[in-house]
Amino acid sequence: MIQTLNIENVALIKKATLEFDKKLNVISGETGAGKSIMLDSLSFVFGGRADKTLIRSGENKMKVEAIFTNLKPSQIDFIKNNLGLECDGELFLSRELDLSGRNSCKINGELVPVNMVKKLCLTLVDIHGQSEHLAILNNDYQLNIIDLFSKTAAAVLTKLADKINKVKEIENSIKLLGGSESEKQNLIDLYNFQITEIENAKIGENEAENLSQEKREMQQFEHINQALKTAYECGAKNGFSTSASESLQQCQKALSQIAYLNPIYAELYNRLSSVLIEANDIFDTIYTQLNNNVFDEERFNFVDQRLDFIKSLFRKYGGDYSAMQKYYAEISAKLDTLTNSAEKYKNLMAQKETLIEEINALQDKLHSIRTKAAGELSAKIGQELKFLGMPNTKMSVEFLHTAEPYTYSGYDKVEFMFSANLGFEPKPLNKVVSGGEMSRVMLAYKIVVGEVDDISTIVFDEVDSGLSGNIASTVAQYLARLSNNKQIIAVSHLPQICAMADNNIKVEKFSNNSTTQTQAVTLSGNDLYKEIARLMGASTNEAGLKVSVELKNSSTEYKNTLK
Repeated sequence: MIQTLNIENVALIKKATLEFDKKLNVISGETGAGKSIMLDSLSFVFGGRADKTLIRSGENKMKVEAIFTNLKPSQIDFIKNNLGLECDGELFLSRELDLSGRNSCKINGELVPVNMVKKLCLTLVDIHGQSEHLAILNNDYQLNIIDLFSKTAAAVLTKLADKINKVKEIENSIKLLGGSESEKQNLIDLYNFQITEIENAKIGENEAENLSQEKREMQQFEHINQALKTAYECGAKNGFSTSASESLQQCQKALSQIAYLNPIYAELYNRLSSVLIEANDIFDTIYTQLNNNVFDEERFNFVDQRLDFIKSLFRKYGGDYSAMQKYYAEISAKLDTLTNSAEKYKNLMAQKETLIEEINALQDKLHSIRTKAAGELSAKIGQELKFLGMPNTKMSVEFLHTAEPYTYSGYDKVEFMFSANLGFEPKPLNKVVSGGEMSRVMLAYKIVVGEVDDISTIVFDEVDSGLSGNIASTVAQYLARLSNNKQIIAVSHLPQICAMADNNIKVEKFSNNSTTQTQAVTLSGNDLYKEIARLMGASTNEAGLKVSVELKNSSTEYKNTLK
């Protein structure tokens, strides 16, 4: 249920907070006072059209917040599973719109797209008079309600889903086998070509890395050759006289003459001997490398072309050697399966055909259940509408066939058909129903459906359009009945409905020297009786208030009979 609605800078409202009861809430007030602003605010925070003209004059942005409490388990599951948001039974919606048209929506403090808000609110609230939020005008919702109303469709739908899932598993298995004979042969030819191409390439595990290293060295031939030459010359001669090796030998000879005098000199002599051995080996190796360092243009071209070939094959089969080998193993296994798949394919197709027959039988059974349930549902709604002052109403459900041979919902598509006038055949509900008629259709529908659907809050605009007298009292009683298991928020001009409310909110407009504002006030006691008297067209003197009290008391007595 909606516990609180906070409104800031929407039209004439500077700031307003509305607290709602869990049962019947009625919003009343003079014409033009701003009752529609409350509904516009609800529509806005629930993902309705964002209209910059609603931003209060002189302000940069408007903001509406709605707090939901006591969410049903199914609603909590929807929020977690379908929206991926955490929810502990309470929900905080917030939406802002500024003059630039920038729109910001939040669910429990987390920024979300407006489409997610719309999707969420279809599970929480019906707003009547704002067709974009009207769940009953949605064909999928209509089908779901028929299924819920039938009480037996759910079991058939579960079986249907199980059969369809098995068909999908078989279809996946058939794809692995190659599909039809022609598709299978195409895959066999493809896999054979790819396997042959990989095998003929004879690529070694580290060949690409080794060739890349070799190519890098060949590209740097001149640089490497010059470095080796310089290093060797430094070892061959130091300045213009002796070589590095000769200098080290002279140093070693000098140390040998004093090594016996002190262990330190002996250690220096030994270390220098090791350096001399290593230096001679280094210079010999440099000399060998320098003599062997010859650029082979033919080898360079081979390495370059081989690398390009290997890289192209890697790109084609996974990106590197490991991925290519993995792909090779996979297609080898698939090829083996394909070449021995004829019997498997035949068996799988037989299983699929059997399942399709079972699916069609389940869909036929589902259609029969729905046809019966739809007839009962539309007849009961029509009967309730007669009591609501629409005696010539015709309600029916038209069944169409989906484009697909089968779906998880069966092959049925439905359209609620409606006619309010004698001599006119029913047409699609969402095309012909007026705002006032829609409120009463929904009122009748919700009474019939009872607790079948999970939507917990219903907002009625113009529920009393064109009503008076006994019918007005009947509508008030219907709203009271409905509020036993749904939260109702209704804008009304009827004293009967106002008197039936568990929570009364009056919308008032006032002006000072510089501006006009609308405020919402919760009524009780004498203020409530004055509002009922105003709606009755009576004065607020003692006689008028007495009539108001009597109407309120009789409404309370009726509600007590519903407990």
